[in-house]
Amino acid sequence: MNKLIKILSPILCVIILLSACNRNVASEEETTAEPPTENISQPVNTETAQGGKISLPYNDTDGLNPYFMKSYENMFIAALLFEPLYEPNSAYEPVPVIAESISVNGTTATVTVKSNAECHGSSPINAYDVVYSFNLAKASYLYGGYLAGVASAAARSAYAVDFTLEYSDALAAGKLTFPIVKEGTADLPEAVPTGSGAYYFLENTLINTANDSKTIELCKTDIRESVENSFKIGLSDVFFSDLSDCNYVGTTGKTEDILLNNMVYIGLNSANGALSRYVRSAIAAAIDSEDIVLSSYQGHAQAAKLPLNPELSAAKELNFVAASGDKALANKIIDQCGYTRYSGRAKTNGAYTLSLNLIVNGDNRYRLAAAYNIADALSQVGFLITVQPLKFEDYSQRIAAGNYDMYLGEVKLDGSMDISRFFTDGTELSEGIDKTERAATEYFRYRAGEISAEEYYAIFAEYYPFVPVCFRKGYVVYSADVSIDSTRLPYNLYYNF
Repeated sequence: MNKLIKILSPILCVIILLSACNRNVASEEETTAEPPTENISQPVNTETAQGGKISLPYNDTDGLNPYFMKSYENMFIAALLFEPLYEPNSAYEPVPVIAESISVNGTTATVTVKSNAECHGSSPINAYDVVYSFNLAKASYLYGGYLAGVASAAARSAYAVDFTLEYSDALAAGKLTFPIVKEGTADLPEAVPTGSGAYYFLENTLINTANDSKTIELCKTDIRESVENSFKIGLSDVFFSDLSDCNYVGTTGKTEDILLNNMVYIGLNSANGALSRYVRSAIAAAIDSEDIVLSSYQGHAQAAKLPLNPELSAAKELNFVAASGDKALANKIIDQCGYTRYSGRAKTNGAYTLSLNLIVNGDNRYRLAAAYNIADALSQVGFLITVQPLKFEDYSQRIAAGNYDMYLGEVKLDGSMDISRFFTDGTELSEGIDKTERAATEYFRYRAGEISAEEYYAIFAEYYPFVPVCFRKGYVVYSADVSIDSTRLPYNLYYNF
């Protein structure tokens, strides 16, 4: 899109909204506790990492088979043992690791494997290893969701793999982040597969493949409290939390925030006639995401009004609606849609009233606080929002049944920022979304490379099928003997160890 269009698109969007108004899923992880206000960074504990050796937390009940594990601790260790085809960097750009190249032709993505990629023991990685790994990853807890848009894989030749896509996707490389292991080595959950990473596993120790004197000890844990305590008493050198439990733990060490790919958003039920595309855009304009980040998430998030991680270069270039909110714009849209008088405490246009419920998992204190913040912001432009905190099971059932006006949810996006699940019938995120609207239909043209990111997200900002609010942060605390390389966060915490 040229510069003139980029300048005019927000203005045109408002004009379209004002002139046309006169015409008549839920979270992957739901959690409980609340963090303190301050981001704690305290002096380094020099007694950690005895003898200068690095010790990493390891959940020994979870194992080191990447296709069966579920813990963050082991996922990060697995990145030292196994390499993916592609890995997102800190700006969510896919960096080739085992892959040499990728080409997408229709619904086929062909990946060529590097000829010098070798597993421990000098066994080369080939196409059959990739297919084997894909089939296990597709069925796994950690990687299955990321691969929803990839139907199958087949070897084209010894070093080329054809991935069959659910739809044409020029951004498919960002999905191919699953670990590659040697065929036949990962069938059993308790197996430690053979990989091509910088380390291999032997007797509770990671040994560097290029220098066997360079080792990393594993500190056995089984629950999160054990991981935390192991760090506090100096048995391990790293403590990571994705803050899914909303519990920020102050502990001695160097602390670094990590922006995750967990998008918090407002789901909107388009079956409610009051939630027209124009009213949805007014909701997006009225909400102050920056205030929600500071007050409700206590700084452990980053504001976003588009479904793009704020660290993505495209996200920094696109600013169709201010993250801080624009209540003047919201009021104009509401007025032009005919909502000019009140029925009780909510505005009405005679046909519909802006009195809506907002359901939220009441056990997640971050999200519950955000729900009340949203209700307050919308009350200032004529809405009456009733916040309904629910147990997670009831919350999920209400969404699945379409028994809501709005819900506050969270979803973990893959490295390619794929939101196709919102626009695909039968998925847990598609309830309440009108799949015939342009924001849904044009998304697949964007993924196919037929329209640009600027063009698609301008359309998204006209329709707002759902409203992104922010992306959450986690944090890592580490000892003086550890240096965290931020170029591959949050996917590879121990990159370049």
